[in-house]
Amino acid sequence: MIYWDASVVDEDNIIDNRDLTIAVIGQGKMGLPIDVAFLNAGYRVIGVDVNPKVVELVSQGNPPIVGEPGVEEGIRKGLQTKKFECTLSLEYALKQSDVIIIIIPILLNKYNNPDLQPLIKLIDSIAVHLRRGQIIILESTVPPLTTETIIKPHLERISNLKAGIDFGLAFAPERTYSGRALKDIVDNYPKIVGGINKKTTDKVAKIYASFVKNGIIKMSSATAAEAVKVFKGVYRDVNIALANELAKIAEKLDVDIMEVIAAANTEPYSHIHYPGPGVGGHCIPVYPQFLINVASEHGLNAPITKTARAVNLSMPSHVINRCLFGMNKLNKALKSSKVVVLGLAYRGNVKESRNSPSIEVIKQLKHYEPKELILHDPLFTSDEISRIVDVTFDSDLEHALNGADCILILTDHDHYKSFNFLTILKNDNPCLIVDTKNLIKNREEYNHLGHLVIGIGN
Repeated sequence: MIYWDASVVDEDNIIDNRDLTIAVIGQGKMGLPIDVAFLNAGYRVIGVDVNPKVVELVSQGNPPIVGEPGVEEGIRKGLQTKKFECTLSLEYALKQSDVIIIIIPILLNKYNNPDLQPLIKLIDSIAVHLRRGQIIILESTVPPLTTETIIKPHLERISNLKAGIDFGLAFAPERTYSGRALKDIVDNYPKIVGGINKKTTDKVAKIYASFVKNGIIKMSSATAAEAVKVFKGVYRDVNIALANELAKIAEKLDVDIMEVIAAANTEPYSHIHYPGPGVGGHCIPVYPQFLINVASEHGLNAPITKTARAVNLSMPSHVINRCLFGMNKLNKALKSSKVVVLGLAYRGNVKESRNSPSIEVIKQLKHYEPKELILHDPLFTSDEISRIVDVTFDSDLEHALNGADCILILTDHDHYKSFNFLTILKNDNPCLIVDTKNLIKNREEYNHLGHLVIGIGN
């Protein structure tokens, strides 16, 4: 047991000997890398998930995520050494564990407010089985004040235990990038830790310090730690929105936004981001709404954050406008054209479609009733696509592009970066390519052959 009185037990010894069992609740894109980080450090780990299929796959050594180096190997090694197991039973995991890590997605409801109900339900279930000495660590990103004003009271009321005295409670946000999650956890970034009190912060920091190589940052409170993650996400959203706004202005000025950004960023105080078709994923589109909600509860308006959200939400419509502009230049209409959308994923080489701008672009394209509307993405199957968006899917890139009048590149997959579109395009059928990711570098060659390549801001 870890939440000990240091005068009785040598806590450094317990960590040095890895004499702790870690329960990780949520076996998704972030939960599984956290499992492996603790397993590789020598701890016993119990993974918990509500999805029977996920538990089955993980228990077989086939975790249902792709493109995360080291995760599958780490899970299989943990199963072989009997240091790891995955279960549907929260009660079983809690009875076995010293440290409980929560890493479930916190999404928005239909009113664009944080939906904390799944988290509260989980916390109430944990509280029923909570015992003295355990530490609960929330890694899921939440609105600031969640740990102090929601999680703590629920745990204390149901368990009849006192946070910071009988059990530990801390917020320690995941700081990972899809495709390199395990390396981010262990090597790339300092770990942020904010406990309910100094005692908890110190103990949680010692646990993470046993394998995080880039140091630990101890925050003054759980709320400060929550703010770190949310504020960083808002920073990204605001700066992407600024880049998108500048790109729209660049189009009117007939200058290339990429050329301008490259030159501007040679100064040390210029960090202009790159424009794109919108902002997707679990994080950047969601965290600003967390902040807007918290600000409103405290009588603030957060106008910059709101405006940035509006700008980024407008980008799929701007992609359609660029499409109409280019087709007009080629004397073509969308209604009589074959239109091919490349990329459903919100980011290159990542199999994730949540909040992807491609979904909204496809929805708006349908209003123009193109002769054919085709979607291609090398990371998804036809069945997966059909559950996300109602569009014709073609898994063969060359076949999908054959006879295309308009191509929209919405995701920067390596598959598209290395593809020579000129080998497919026909010289007797001028084609528009709306390259929102600036993948095509030899635009003049396309234009010389009668095709047209345009992007966002160029």
